[in-house]
Order: sequence, then structure tokens, then C-alpha cells
Amino acid sequence: MDSYELSPFVRRPVQERSRAALARIISAASEVLVRKGNDGFSMAEIAEAAGLPVGNIYRRFEGKDSIVQAISLDTFRRLEDLVRSRLEGQQFASAGAVVAQLAASMATLSKQDEALLRVLFSYPMTSAVSRGLVLTGRRRLVSLYKDALSGLLQDLPEPRRDIVIGMSYHIVASAIVSKSRGDDPTLIDISWRDLAQEVTNAATAYLNEAR
Repeated sequence: MDSYELSPFVRRPVQERSRAALARIISAASEVLVRKGNDGFSMAEIAEAAGLPVGNIYRRFEGKDSIVQAISLDTFRRLEDLVRSRLEGQQFASAGAVVAQLAASMATLSKQDEALLRVLFSYPMTSAVSRGLVLTGRRRLVSLYKDALSGLLQDLPEPRRDIVIGMSYHIVASAIVSKSRGDDPTLIDISWRDLAQEVTNAATAYLNEAR
């Protein structure tokens, strides 16, 4: 819960009971998002699920968009931590090995939070803050991926190397997001493990061809 207490989208709790209430709000908001989707997601629904007055929700958040932003930011941070643990400081024998770890990280988190991510990825990101959150999260993930991959692509000149790395990242991420959204019939029945393997093959083939 520390990531939520420090989130820019949360009015920071001070007392222990306020932190406990925040945990209840986040848990309730996640449950309501999964159960009711975007249309049924409201501050009143969250308050009812959390067993708290609506006023208590507004003490921590400006509105429901702020709650979604806080949950989305936490998701990006958890994914970033997982990707960092698999990539940072490691010695990889091939570019494909790096791709495999990125794909496995994304698939692991997506399987773990599948129902919630389906709603988050479909939530209308209409504000500049929401769009900025997504772009910043992507940049941080690409940066970790690039750091692990760059030394294996020394034969590619810059900025060509950056373009190739970005495109290979996109191959992995776009497939993961499409399956999370449930909007691609070809990906619905494939397991997360098999999808990770398929996108690893596709992105690795692209990297080899680009060289």
C-alpha cells in the first residue's frame, strides 16, 4: 500500500486508520471495476463496497478518474519492478533472451491481474494526465528493455538501434495489451505462457532481420 500512499493521485493519509481506509477504498474500487466495468463505476458504488461514507472516498481522491489513475500507476510500477528484477544487471547471451524476459514479465502480471487489467485498458483515458501516465510508464519500461538490449545490438547504428528496440518492444506490448482487452479473437484462447512464447519468437525474428 506504500505506493498508493505516495501516489500523486491520492491525498496522503497520515493516521493509521486513514491508511487502513485507503486500503479498503483501493480494494473496493478494484472489485467494483471488475464487477461493473466502466459504466457502473462510481464513487457511490466504491463507498458501498468499502463500507465507508462517500465523503471518506473524497477525502482521499478527487473523483473516480483519480482512483483509476492511482490503480493504473500502481500497475505500471509493479510491472516496472518485475521487469527490472529480470533485466537489470543481468548478462544475456542473446537479444532473444532479453525479449523472453520482457514478454514473460508482462504475461505474468497480466495473468495475475487479468480481470482488472481488462477494465483498465478499456477505461477512456481522456485527460492529459491519464495519457501522460501511460506514456511515462511506457518510457520507463522501454528504457529498462533498451539498457538490457543495447549491448547486444552494437552492429546497428544509432538512431536505427533505438527504432529497432522500440519496434520490438511494441511487438510484445501490443499483443499483451490486445489479449488483456479481449478485443482480438486470435488471442482470446491462447494461454499467457504460449502468448509470451509467440511474441518472443516474433520480436526476436524482427530483431534478427533488422540486423
